[in-house]
Amino acid sequence: MEEVRNKVYNWSLELLKEGKELQGIILMLSTWNFAYFRYHIKTFDLTNFERILRECDFEYFRDKRFEDTDFNDEIIKSKIMQIYQKLSEIIGIRYVGATKIMHLKCPKFFMMWDNKIIYHYKTGTSPEDYLNFMKKTQELYKKGEFGNLDKEITIPRAIDIYNMDNYSEL
Repeated sequence: MEEVRNKVYNWSLELLKEGKELQGIILMLSTWNFAYFRYHIKTFDLTNFERILRECDFEYFRDKRFEDTDFNDEIIKSKIMQIYQKLSEIIGIRYVGATKIMHLKCPKFFMMWDNKIIYHYKTGTSPEDYLNFMKKTQELYKKGEFGNLDKEITIPRAIDIYNMDNYSEL
């Protein structure tokens, strides 16, 4: 039986593909980032959130793939950290929710994390830390450290499932 969590993930992606971006993101945040988001839902500034989303250069990453990106490229580094910084500063989203949104917008490129995954990889939550997490997981992926990943989904999602199964409490 398919886990509801996976269905919510797929529903969120489908909503974005249908042009219902806010609905897909809010669905994801309210289920996958509920421990934090629920405390801010009443005061969440949707207008400001929409403005910040428009400021983020997701289009740059639309056709890029996690597995063959040079994370030492200065433009790539700068753009990743700028997007992460903008999103993680939003009350109700912060550093865990930022990666969920980034992944939804560009699922072939951005990795997701949560507090347990952050702890496992012994990293912090700054923009530089997120960039280093992406570099580290790419290195581990290239070395085959994640085992036999599901080939039917994006590599960032497959690694996320591996990380959740091994390091996160659901």
